[in-house]
Amino acid sequence: MRKLEALLILLAGACCLALAGAPVNVILNGRVYRHAGVTARELGTGFFRSSSGETLYLAKDKDTFSFEPEKADFRFNNVRIIGSFPVRRRSGSSYFSLVDLNTVLRPLFTTSQSVRRHPLRKIVLDPGHGGFDRGAAGRRVIEKNFSLRLALRTAEILRRCGYTVLLTRNSDRLIPLNSRVAFANTARADIFVSLHCNASTDRRADGIESYCLTPAGAASTNQKRISAVKCPGNKLDPNNFLLAFELHRALLNRTRANDRGVRRSRFAVLRDLNMPGALLEVGFLSNPGEETRLSNAAYVEQLARGIAVGIINYHRRIYGKR
Repeated sequence: MRKLEALLILLAGACCLALAGAPVNVILNGRVYRHAGVTARELGTGFFRSSSGETLYLAKDKDTFSFEPEKADFRFNNVRIIGSFPVRRRSGSSYFSLVDLNTVLRPLFTTSQSVRRHPLRKIVLDPGHGGFDRGAAGRRVIEKNFSLRLALRTAEILRRCGYTVLLTRNSDRLIPLNSRVAFANTARADIFVSLHCNASTDRRADGIESYCLTPAGAASTNQKRISAVKCPGNKLDPNNFLLAFELHRALLNRTRANDRGVRRSRFAVLRDLNMPGALLEVGFLSNPGEETRLSNAAYVEQLARGIAVGIINYHRRIYGKR
């Protein structure tokens, strides 16, 4: 630990020297990027480099954020986060996009200053699909049935913890996407979590993906098109990200599933929310092994408890508790 502390001190000095000749901000393709050293100083973190020189780190107390130049694939305490834009390398210095600085780094390292503190008493769980919309399907598991089963069990756990929990559907019926959002907004829910299963043409694909709303001026993770449109839900971007992150981390801790990362999308159920929201893809029904796990009652229990713990951890984080 002393070696790490010494390295941080040395690199902090080197960072200050580097900043003397490097611009604080650069504009690339019309977007503003902030020098990683300045970012570290603003966040109150150390800034250092791996022995190989390929991986860079921001570190504060027990928290470590790792990244590589020209990539948007980040790790925070070994949990994967896919950023909106790659870190850029210019004249020997690394630069974060302001979008990722404001919607990823600040919520993680300066939560109390960056994330809106709000009551968390009423939760809306949204079991995906329903009725004639089956969603993804494996040989034994159908997404519409699984998402409802998971939502019902998660609601039971959360109610025992003192939360009020509402479901957008309690039975096998189709609820239009805009009606799900309207239900949560009318109920004045404090958070919204949509539950789904995944599928892929690659039967080897497995693991958990967690989504928050794509920030304005960025492209969704699975798309290339950048949109400047600002949705109503974007007013809570830092909270949206932190909710998705805490859910994702708790699910991985419970299940040890493959970490496919915290991602971004403009899903219809996230765009118009008046409260923080996230969407979870808890496994691939197209993968035979993962479908077997999802059909196991003990694994469903792990998922439900993971979601509940993630919500509780988010609740603690926005009030400054770790």
